[in-house]
Amino acid sequence: DYSLIRLFQMLFRLNFMAVFLCLTLGNTYILYYICPLHTFFFLMVYAVMGIFSKENYGRGIRFKMIFLSVAIYLVWDTTLPLFESFHFLLPTDPAIGATNGTLWEWYYRTSLDHWSTFLGMCFALNYPVMSCWFEKVEALGERTQIAVKTGLGIPVALIFLWWYNGPYQCEKFEYNATNAYFGIIPLLTYIYFRNVSKTLRGYTMSLLHEIGKTTLETYLLQHHLWLSSNAKSLVVFVPNYPKINFCVVTCVYFAVSRKAYRLTMELRGMLLPDDLNYCLKSVSVTVVVLAAFGVLSAIVTQGGTSSAGVWTVVCLGLALGIAIDRIKERQLQLKEPQ
Repeated sequence: DYSLIRLFQMLFRLNFMAVFLCLTLGNTYILYYICPLHTFFFLMVYAVMGIFSKENYGRGIRFKMIFLSVAIYLVWDTTLPLFESFHFLLPTDPAIGATNGTLWEWYYRTSLDHWSTFLGMCFALNYPVMSCWFEKVEALGERTQIAVKTGLGIPVALIFLWWYNGPYQCEKFEYNATNAYFGIIPLLTYIYFRNVSKTLRGYTMSLLHEIGKTTLETYLLQHHLWLSSNAKSLVVFVPNYPKINFCVVTCVYFAVSRKAYRLTMELRGMLLPDDLNYCLKSVSVTVVVLAAFGVLSAIVTQGGTSSAGVWTVVCLGLALGIAIDRIKERQLQLKEPQ
C-alpha cells in the first residue's frame, strides 16, 4: 500500500507523540532521535518501493536496490560532502539532545545504522526464497535434513563467533564505526537458529508482541517517566527504597506507555481515516493550527504572559477542543449504516 493515506497514517504514528512532547516541554526533535530516524528510513523505503511499484515483482527491483546501495555508499561511506549538502538547513549550534549541534548528531545517529534499512529490505525481498528453501529441506529424509541444516548452520555459527570475538570486543567508538556493516550478523544468526526447527517455529511469545507495539512510546517516555529531566534524574515515588521504587516506577511507566499508544492510534483513526479527502483536510487543519500556535507562542514570548495573551491561549485551546469533538462526531456519522 503506497497510497497517501498510508503515508499520512505512518507519519502520524511515528511522530505524533514526539511532536507533542516537543511542543509541551520545549524540547528539540533531535532529542527523540528514534522518531526522525524511523521517519527518515521509512520515507527511504517508501520512495524506493513506491516509485514504479509494479517493478517490485520483477527484475526492476534489482536495479532499484542497486541504485539505493550506491546512494547510501556515496552519502555515508565516502568523503564527498553530500550529507552536509542534503542537510544544510540543520543548525550546528549546541541544542538539547545535540551538544555538538543538530547536524553532527543527525550524522552520528544515521551513520550508526545507515545500511540496516537496505539490508532489511534485502532480507524481506528474499524471505519467500528462504521459506521455500526450508520447506524443500524439511520434505527430505530426517538424516538428509539434519545434514543440510547443519552444513549451513556451521558457517553461520563460525561467522557469529568471529563477530563476537572481533568487532564486538572493540571499544565503544571503534565498535560504532563497524556496527553498520557487521550488526546484521547476530540478527541473521538468531533468525536462522530460531527457525531451523519446525518445532521451534511453532512456538511464539505474545509478550514480545505486546511489548513491541509500544516500543516507540516506551522510548519516548523513558526521558520523562522512567527517568525525568530528559533522562538526567530519577523519578522517586517511594523514597529510601530504591528497588521498590524501581518496580513501582516501571509499572507506571509501562502502563502510561500502553495508554499513550492507544490514544495515538485512536487519534490517528479520528484524524486520518481511510478517506483521502478527509485526510487532506485534517492535515491542512493541523498545519494551520500548529502555525497559529507557533505565531501565538512567539507573540507571548516577546510580549510576556499578559492577560490578553493568556486569554488568547485559552480561547485557542477551546477552539481546538471543539474542532476535535466535531471530528469525532463526523467519524461516528461515517461509521453509522446508511
